[in-house]
Amino acid sequence: MQQVTVTVAASGVSPAVPLDQYLTPFSVTYKASAGTVQVTTDNPFTQDITGKYVAPVINWVSAPTDGANAANFLGQPFRAIRLSGTQGDTLTVIQAGIK
Repeated sequence: MQQVTVTVAASGVSPAVPLDQYLTPFSVTYKASAGTVQVTTDNPFTQDITGKYVAPVINWVSAPTDGANAANFLGQPFRAIRLSGTQGDTLTVIQAGIK
């Protein structure tokens, strides 16, 4: 994936950046100017049984900082990443393997 940069809005969170959890090896690096980086294993693109889009219910957690997920690196699959902070904070994300 090309480098993606998102900014925290007045709501206190940035838009979610979708990640491809099927890439092997899963490798994502990120850099935040401030705030808390959050990740989820929930699907940000849910559909109902008729195929219509339904707003997802996503459980966001702070990005892990130990084990296979060292600070600023995710080595285990996640579906999306975002930044929680104050308006104007930025998050830059790069996932290896996507052009």
